[in-house]
Amino acid sequence: MDEIEAIRSWREQNGCSDYGGVVVLHQGTVAGWVNMLRNPEHWQPGCVAVDEEGRRWTALGGNDQDGASVWQPNSHIPE
Repeated sequence: MDEIEAIRSWREQNGCSDYGGVVVLHQGTVAGWVNMLRNPEHWQPGCVAVDEEGRRWTALGGNDQDGASVWQPNSHIPE
């Protein structure tokens, strides 16, 4: 199962399908869902957020204790 399939499966199992928002991955494992991308300081640097369209952002800067500084957009993941 690829990353997008795993995220879709997690959304379905947790009632987060068709709600928008982003699923956040930490080291390739789903760490949670939020209704909108915000507060990078709540996530460790290196976390990846993926929305229902497959767009991705990576948490950068900061440190593991204080969280990241910014969400940096990545390129779109093709279906």
